[in-house]
Amino acid sequence: MVGMTAFMIWQGIGIAPDRYAFVLLLGSLLIKRTRSFLFDWIPFLLILIAYDFLRGLAPYLNQHVHVLELINAEIAIFGVLPNTFLQSFFYHPGSLSLLDYLATMIYFLHFALPLSFGFILWVTNRGYFRQFSLGILLLSYAGWITFVIYPAAPPWMAAQQGLINVTKILDKTLGMFPDKYNLPSIYHNFNPNPVAAMPSMHAAYPVLIFLFALSFFKQKGWWFLLYVLAVFFAMVYLGEHYVIDEIVGAIYAIIFFIVAKIASSHVKFLHG
Repeated sequence: MVGMTAFMIWQGIGIAPDRYAFVLLLGSLLIKRTRSFLFDWIPFLLILIAYDFLRGLAPYLNQHVHVLELINAEIAIFGVLPNTFLQSFFYHPGSLSLLDYLATMIYFLHFALPLSFGFILWVTNRGYFRQFSLGILLLSYAGWITFVIYPAAPPWMAAQQGLINVTKILDKTLGMFPDKYNLPSIYHNFNPNPVAAMPSMHAAYPVLIFLFALSFFKQKGWWFLLYVLAVFFAMVYLGEHYVIDEIVGAIYAIIFFIVAKIASSHVKFLHG
């Protein structure tokens, strides 16, 4: 999984759920558990891909996009806009740095990390996998409902409107990655939702993984906190999210971690 993920990033291949499923399928072939993989993963992946399809419909269901509220809240809390503050220190226009590329790679891992973690759980304990898959699906659809109720512009969109001074660094770095293999993907045929900033699913997914890692792997799970912090930094630095987006995303992750745990314990009780 590490090798294939690195190859996809190196070649500029978008890591979409349906594409990455073939990486996991290859893993199931190597451990000779392909039949159970298909049985357990196809429903999960279909529901997850359906979420991304519905996410593209959200802007059409509510066209009142919130922009200034988040900017004003950030300045009221921090005294400065964190996106602008970080970029003033680390971003140098016209000269991309190692930090820019590392932050972009973290952005690439948005789907790879939860699917890879789910695969590790599936190999380790299918009960663990079912808990995690329930948690991430509930989290995803709760996020979608919020996108419909409260469409929120990310920092880079507010900058395009001239409201703040933030650079969309991804526009600079993504052009430096090759695109040698234009592999088919259902996911990339969906309409993206540019106003799905609140809550930040880029923050919510890693926090959910961290909580399940602590639950299942105990002390070893603390190592993943380093990645969570890296994601929080990268999304603000890249101009993709406000800190408030990330905090709300983390709260959502905590809520649906608890819900998934409670739901799983009830199912175990009902089955004796």
